[in-house]
Amino acid sequence: MSRRTAVFLGLALAGAVLDLGTKGLVFATLPLGSTTVLIPKLLSIQLTTNAGIAWGLFPSRIWGLVSVAAVPLIAWSFLKRRDARPAELRCGALILAGALGNGWDRVVLKSVRDFILVPWIPNFNLADAMLTCSVAVLFFLWILHDRRPVGEARPADPRQPDDGGVGDLGRDHGPRPGRP
Repeated sequence: MSRRTAVFLGLALAGAVLDLGTKGLVFATLPLGSTTVLIPKLLSIQLTTNAGIAWGLFPSRIWGLVSVAAVPLIAWSFLKRRDARPAELRCGALILAGALGNGWDRVVLKSVRDFILVPWIPNFNLADAMLTCSVAVLFFLWILHDRRPVGEARPADPRQPDDGGVGDLGRDHGPRPGRP
């Protein structure tokens, strides 16, 4: 196993352990349905379970199978890219950690344990936070990333309409197929 793969899987495992550990601690300490205010009007702990997906939509046991199938696909999709930057790999590892943490809950407990309550946001857990934040960071990395190495930064060749870097904003790439 390469160092890159070991770091990826180690970070994913650490994130999943942290998620499952916090859920186990909170659910062992407080009764289900109870609410404990940590910071008034900002942060509370409220124990709930969720048999569905986001916000409890579509409750079904199928999500356990989906979680089991997603774990190897997530790992494969990030590890197969040899040109992935370290930040992308870290985000992928945290996405995998979230899938492992919530997947464990879905398969073993038949529902996901949520306990973090912030105003205007449905209850969530650390796995949800890892997933959501990592996807947001990946979005910005991929949208704002100029794919040329720093030493070769230059305007894109007009024959390269798919460059997509920040330098493309407002630049015409010439005629496109199907357009005059």
